[in-house]
Amino acid sequence: MNGKYNIILVDDDFIFLEMLKESLVDNPDYNIVAFQSGEECLNHMHLNPDVIVLDYYLNGDNQEAKNGLDILKEIHTINPQAKVIILSGQEDGNLVYDFVRENATNYVVKDNNAFENVRHAIDDIIKSI
Repeated sequence: MNGKYNIILVDDDFIFLEMLKESLVDNPDYNIVAFQSGEECLNHMHLNPDVIVLDYYLNGDNQEAKNGLDILKEIHTINPQAKVIILSGQEDGNLVYDFVRENATNYVVKDNNAFENVRHAIDDIIKSI
């Protein structure tokens, strides 16, 4: 790994978002920015993130907020090569298929191993850059 890598985390659950961020900050090569909405993420694509970790369900606080699938589509409109890890409590096979069809790089289920699995997914992407 050379230099700093920009990692954007997106989750509407503030406590989960902070815990996820804390699980990654020990890596000095990561510059981590966190947002509680997909719309905020889209407004910050100028940061040229190397990896985006995007929750599927993003309308806990704002019922009008777009979900992760809609945000993924917009991210790829802005940057078709963006590396996006989807993070979700949903284990629905159809939903996973939808994300694969939209070129999500990885899909991580929010379970007891989620933080470790996200870290491994980010490391795998960074190694391929």
